[in-house]
Amino acid sequence: METVRHVRGHALLTAAGRRLEPLHPSWVERHPAAAGWIWLAAMAVLIVVVDLAHGPEPLRVAVSLSAALPSLGATLLVLSQTPRAHLESEPSILGHFFARFFALLGALILWIGSVVLGAAVAVQLTEDSRSNTEAAWEEALEIFGAVVPFIVAVLWAVLIFRCVGYIARLRGWAPVPTRHRIPEQFFAESPRTRRVVVGLAHPALLLVAGTLSIVLVFVAAGEVAFSDAL
Repeated sequence: METVRHVRGHALLTAAGRRLEPLHPSWVERHPAAAGWIWLAAMAVLIVVVDLAHGPEPLRVAVSLSAALPSLGATLLVLSQTPRAHLESEPSILGHFFARFFALLGALILWIGSVVLGAAVAVQLTEDSRSNTEAAWEEALEIFGAVVPFIVAVLWAVLIFRCVGYIARLRGWAPVPTRHRIPEQFFAESPRTRRVVVGLAHPALLLVAGTLSIVLVFVAAGEVAFSDAL
């Protein structure tokens, strides 16, 4: 089986772990997942304060992304240093069938949706511009600017949910896992750093923080699309 020593960036992370090793507060080292929940709660309170103060939407989005940053960053560190073989398991025939079936169904729905949407946009542009090329390009750019934030929001949601699925399979749902698939060589020379990173890479923490950011990103994307429509 491939070890983490063969994964790109291992030497760099090992050196960083040695420098960070003496810097972790004792309480955070003992309760890394709890520290992550406290950070999330603080960011949620800050979002409420920004909302009550009628702060700009980009500020709320930035705070929500900050809420997910510790758990997402720790998760990406673990995933980046875990060989793909650690996730391999033999699927059942039924599981294999349903995975392919739903992937095909989703691709078909997206393709039909893109065709219908493209046709509707073409008709709308033709009707609004009335053979005015400059007006058609201006409206096309407005539509593009309204659609892109939604695409970014969807991709962000996919990233969060996929990371939650992978990290749950690797470490489970315990605050400090005792049984896991994380390579033993991961921060092996920096046990305190390893404990903090693995504790922050908690699937429930990432799921809650990520969902909060996803909701606010979609709200911001909707406001952008609505303002463009006006």
